[in-house]
Amino acid sequence: MSGSSNLDTLSGLVALVSAVQTGSFSAAGRELGLSGSAVGKAISRLEGRMSAKLFYRTTRSLTLTQEGQVVWSHATAILAHLKEAETELAEFAGSARGRLQVSLPTVLGRRYVIPRLAEFTAAYPEVELDVRLDDTKVKVVENGYDVVLRLGELEDSSLKARRLGVHSFVTCASPAYLAERGRPRAPEDLRDHRCVHFRFPTTGLPEVWAFTEQAEIAGKPFLVLDDGEALLHAALSGLGIVQAPSYLVSSDIAAGRLEPVLSAYATPRGGVWLVFPPLDRMPIRTRVFCDFVCAAVGDVVCAS
Repeated sequence: MSGSSNLDTLSGLVALVSAVQTGSFSAAGRELGLSGSAVGKAISRLEGRMSAKLFYRTTRSLTLTQEGQVVWSHATAILAHLKEAETELAEFAGSARGRLQVSLPTVLGRRYVIPRLAEFTAAYPEVELDVRLDDTKVKVVENGYDVVLRLGELEDSSLKARRLGVHSFVTCASPAYLAERGRPRAPEDLRDHRCVHFRFPTTGLPEVWAFTEQAEIAGKPFLVLDDGEALLHAALSGLGIVQAPSYLVSSDIAAGRLEPVLSAYATPRGGVWLVFPPLDRMPIRTRVFCDFVCAAVGDVVCAS
């Protein structure tokens, strides 16, 4: 195989991986700085090289064939090795540089990480960041992420992880709501209150409130929302009682805009993790960004 053919194959592999990650040729083109048709042509040439059809393609979906799955699995490994080579070369110069693809939970990212990104970019101007706010459990390796800030328990033991600590949940409501509807004295009292629940984006199900020494309490599903900030504003406006992460409501509790209820009943704590692919060597850019995130959320994450 000639050198130009090798380069053409590599371009096709890059296009294929990007198309799988983004879900379409046009989206892959935007990510790669190419037109959608250029991505399609690169994949067509790759199909010719492999003598196999790699995608089932309709106007609304893009799905790998069985042959495509085989090529894609090897392509992701090849590109991961190339990324490691870039990292080692950059480390010869002893500096953090290159691209980082990052996933952050929406509220933690918007409130605590994004406002401090200027500090990171000033310290590491050669690191290019692609930050996505997402409350789903993204696939780290398959979607090409270098760093993922994840809440809750970890399920994929093949990934590397750094535990930052835990966050607690607070049951609270506005003073106006409590003045009108009264204050619950025990978890069972929630059945007589308007409860505003969060809908998990991964499962599509409303959260079930829990207290560590009690059975789970469903409360009345007066309102269900799929956004943390919307949950906060619902509580502030007096719509009902919420059970929310402490990092979402702590400042409003301190200012008196919300009041905790059922404080005598402890709620479960959730883990806070930085997760990354299982590389043999962590790139400098990844390491310094993890340190930055740890400092950014340190005030709202408990050590244990």
